[in-house]
Parts: sequence; C-alpha cells; structure tokens
Amino acid sequence: MTDDFKKKLERYDKNEMTPEEKKEFEKEMSAQEEQWMKPTLEKTKQRKILRTSKWKARINTALTVIPLLLLIVMISSFLTNFYYYGFSDEYNRSQKISDVINFSQVITDPYANKYTADTKVGMFFNMNATKELRKTVGKESYPIGEMEVNFLFSKMGIVDKKFYGKDDQLPEIHHPSLLSEYGIDSSSEWERLEMLPEGTVSTAFVTFDEVLSTEKVFELFKAKDLDLLWFPVVTSEEAGDHYPISNIGFPNYPIFHSDDWKLISKTEEKSFLSSSSSETRAAPNYVEGDTEMLHKYFKKTLRFLADYQEEFDEIQQMHGNIQIKEALSYLEGHGISHHGVVITGPTKEVLSLKEEEWIGAIQVDEVALWNWSD
Repeated sequence: MTDDFKKKLERYDKNEMTPEEKKEFEKEMSAQEEQWMKPTLEKTKQRKILRTSKWKARINTALTVIPLLLLIVMISSFLTNFYYYGFSDEYNRSQKISDVINFSQVITDPYANKYTADTKVGMFFNMNATKELRKTVGKESYPIGEMEVNFLFSKMGIVDKKFYGKDDQLPEIHHPSLLSEYGIDSSSEWERLEMLPEGTVSTAFVTFDEVLSTEKVFELFKAKDLDLLWFPVVTSEEAGDHYPISNIGFPNYPIFHSDDWKLISKTEEKSFLSSSSSETRAAPNYVEGDTEMLHKYFKKTLRFLADYQEEFDEIQQMHGNIQIKEALSYLEGHGISHHGVVITGPTKEVLSLKEEEWIGAIQVDEVALWNWSD
C-alpha cells in the first residue's frame, strides 16, 4: 500500500473527500481488491481495512443525512401547524375548513349534527378532516358512517363517505305543485305506518300540499307530539321535474358561527414557570319557534358558503346542482318558505298526519323501538 494511497484512505475514513473524489477512490479501492486476491496475511488485513473504511464512510454519510432529514421534518411540521393554526386563538384556516365541511353538511343533510369536523394536521402542509354521519329516530341519534376529507394547503381533495351498512339514500320531499301532476301517492307509506306496533318511533319526510312559511309550519305542528328536525327551503320559482330533499335547508336550531359565541368570562392563572387561561363563551339564546333567528343564521351560513362553492359541491356530492349565490339571491328577494319538513316521533303520532288536509305526501325513512321519553 503506497503512501499516496494511505493518505487517500485516511481522507476517505474522515469523510474529507468531495463526492467526485469519493467515487474515484472507491473505483481505485475496487481495483486494488481485485489485485489482492492471493490470500496472504498482509493482503487479508488490507482488504479488511478497505471494507472497514467503506462502512465507516457509509455510517458517516448516514449520520449526516439523518439529522438533516429530522431537521426538514421538524421545520415542515412547524410551518404546517403555523399555516393551519397560526399563533393565536383567533379564527384560523383549520377552523374555517372545519366550518366549510360542517355548514355544507348541516344545510344539505337533515340528520347532520351541529358539531364541527375533527381536523388533524400532518406534515408537508397536509391536513385531514373527518365528520361523523348520523341519523335520528325518535330521541336517539346514532352513527351510520363517516366522511373524510384531505387537504393540501387549502385545496380540498376527494371527499370519501363511508357507511357502516349500505349507502344511505334519503327519501324525497316534492314540490306541492307536482303531487297531482306526477301522481305521487303515499298510500303504501300510510299502510306501512298502520302496520307498525304502538311501541315504535319513526322518522318521516313530509311534503305539504302548498308552500308554507316557517311560522306556519311551527303552528301546524304545535299540538303534535313530534320533533321537527329539518326545514327544506324553496329556492326557485320553477318547480322543475321535482323538488327533492337534496335542496338546501336548515335544522331546528340556529347555525351559529365562531363569532356568534360571545365572551362571558376569562380567568388567568400565573406561576413562576408558566401561565394558563380559560374562557367561557355563550351563543345567543334560542327558543324553539324563533323563526327570525333561524332565518338570520341560515342566510349568514349561505353568505359564508358562497365563497366556497367548489368545496360545497364536493362535500354535498349527490344533492344536486345547488348554486349558493343564486339560492341566497332568491331567498333575499322572496323570503323563506318550505315545501316540506323532516319529522320524528311516535309512529302513531306520525300516522295521525294522514287526517290533515295540509299533508300532501309522506315517506318513512327509519323506524326504531320506543325511545321517546325525555
């Protein structure tokens, strides 16, 4: 082994060579190994030294790369969290994305719960959002599936809805003007309700015989032992082929936004090493039947979603071509009215609607054992 070769080997061991020099020297070492095939003790030691040197260089490279990768991951994680959450408790991107998902569900799904979607930030500016899909029968609400949405920055990916059983198909609520025109008959649904036993509760989608105001709907159901779940709204003067439940609507509670929760109290605790604070916030009080409040926050929700039409289309998927700005414009000009309502309660109470002249059609969705006690 020449002095020049030894010096190169020493530099190689200490990882002092440039990538080009390393590549060239490794070729030289391979050539030397081929020449040293005779099993002399000295050459065996030299081959061992060469192999050791190679492994040392590889380990040194790994020890350089791994910290660099960890640093990249840490920086990416920090920047991703900052992008979605920022440094303050104010309205951030994560909350906004969660609201887009939640509000889109609430105004298109009669069973959607009021709770926001769960978000989880990953790395490299990815975020995952999930929201439980539910149904309500009587006084009980239960999960039927889950919706999952992935984001890269603020760009929404494919919306994946998974159901625990079969895919959920909602009944339809038709426009009253189409009941006679299309011969919509609910006789089989009434027969189904008549055959159900006394100790059951049912959820049904009701079509009125004429378009009604929200106040009138509450008035007509006031004496009924039934819960009103969701109010589909009329968004066009044209009835079209039919008016399915895929139209937008609002639940029987105001759709509050983040800025509607007012600060009631705030406490701060400080110690030598740290400090913490807690806040108490409350939304405006709602009394069932306050149509002005329901309308106010429903239209506020539409104005919010008008800036997210593309995301709304992805989330609501099979609920038809709903243009938020056009619907909002119609409601601002014509007021809010309804062609039906989604209800739940004791089956025999639902059946009693058969005798009401203002009921145009009905379709039963779900039936469960008695759970009507408060």
